[in-house]
Amino acid sequence: MSALKRLAGDPLAHFLIAGAALFAFYRAVHGPDVTGTEDGRTITVDRPALLQFVQYESMAFKPDYFDNQISSLSAQEKQDLIDKYVREQALFREASAMGLADGDYVIRRRLVQKMLYLLDDAATESFAPSEATLLSYFHAHEDRYRAEPTVTFTQVFLDDKIRRREGNERAAEHLGREMELKRVGFAEAPAYGDRFPYLQNYVNRTRGFIENQFGSGFATALAVLQPSNRWQGPIKSDYGYHLVLLTQREPARLPDFAQIREEVRQDLLRDVVAAYRETAIKDLTRRYTVRREVN
Repeated sequence: MSALKRLAGDPLAHFLIAGAALFAFYRAVHGPDVTGTEDGRTITVDRPALLQFVQYESMAFKPDYFDNQISSLSAQEKQDLIDKYVREQALFREASAMGLADGDYVIRRRLVQKMLYLLDDAATESFAPSEATLLSYFHAHEDRYRAEPTVTFTQVFLDDKIRRREGNERAAEHLGREMELKRVGFAEAPAYGDRFPYLQNYVNRTRGFIENQFGSGFATALAVLQPSNRWQGPIKSDYGYHLVLLTQREPARLPDFAQIREEVRQDLLRDVVAAYRETAIKDLTRRYTVRREVN
């Protein structure tokens, strides 16, 4: 069973993650425990509070790393950190007491975003897929990683805006025969025809790229041509007629897993985080009673 299925199907794991996230969220919003008075005028600065504070300051949740950072502070640096923490706590508590956050949708959205960040971070911290899991995910999503077919060709262009006496299509046919007699190749092609708005040579280009520059009619006509050392066409595009020297056609291919391992890992992580978030939010919402007063 893949890591994604295992994680998505384990409600207990999600429940524990959600609970841990809620606890961290509560500490971030409300600060450390208030002791000593009944009116909450005491700010207790303990190690967990400082650890939580510095993690939010840096927006990186790595307890072991920041615990070591706090330990390495000088006495003055530690006092500066405590002073900064106390200032934030005092301002937050006074603002809360004055009701400044009440009804403020911006603050509400910010708190929701923090909660989602905590849930995503919890999923990321536990993400350690094996090579077998990554390989299984890769094969399950091969269509996502399969490279599109490509073609390599050069083209000589006759612009529709330039009127020829014998007609543009006939002029293109004559030019094609001339280039065939002269055995014109990739290197010599720029000496012929009119200036095309885009490129002269197209190397390993997909149909979508070609269609974007020439139009769908040209892309469809090009799709049936076979590689050759002879000029083919003329083919009509949205701009005029083209003579084409098609030298290579590459079929769709699946890259080696080793080449895109990190891309696969990031895709799996994104799916795992999404599954964690969705299940954790469902766990959280089940704790509330919804009273519906709207039809």
